[in-house]
Amino acid sequence: MALQVPQPPQESRSAAEAGVELLAGLGRVRTATLLPAAADELRLAHPLQMYVIGLGDLPGGLDRARPVAWRYLVQHDSGPVALAETVRDEAGGHVFSQLNYGPFVAGTAAALAAAGREPGDAEVRLLHLPAVHLIAVWLHSPASDTLVPAAPAPPGVEADRSYPVAELFALLAENAPQDVLPPEAEDDRGGG
Repeated sequence: MALQVPQPPQESRSAAEAGVELLAGLGRVRTATLLPAAADELRLAHPLQMYVIGLGDLPGGLDRARPVAWRYLVQHDSGPVALAETVRDEAGGHVFSQLNYGPFVAGTAAALAAAGREPGDAEVRLLHLPAVHLIAVWLHSPASDTLVPAAPAPPGVEADRSYPVAELFALLAENAPQDVLPPEAEDDRGGG
């Protein structure tokens, strides 16, 4: 598949670069071998706009998803070592928000590779469903949308497999714990 990656705003990329550089300077960015990485050994790759959707929004489909952040794979010679994220502040500017070292780093890289093997052309995005801890590569095209969940995937969902949106959303709704949202909760689209 020819993945079309929208370019992030320069302010977002600059904020992510500054955040990674600062943390690398403090010895907080580790390589795959757990050694500290110098800022000049790191580069941002695969900028992806991240959208979030709530569990209650699944019946409405992806039209209910809203953009909340830009995520970048932080690459080292040893491969991806982190995910850098920028969000908008109250004034609308892009600011560095986090550097993630968890399992979604390798999971996102693997899901992107799996998505690249799909036929056709699509704009690539990320979808986050916080209620069930899902991160998925979202292949958006005028004809259809496909989701490729990143590992670790929620119960009943296979990571790195392409799903039509309706099929994945049905699996997520079917397998979601009944107590994910308290009855008084109206919205779980907090992002993150």
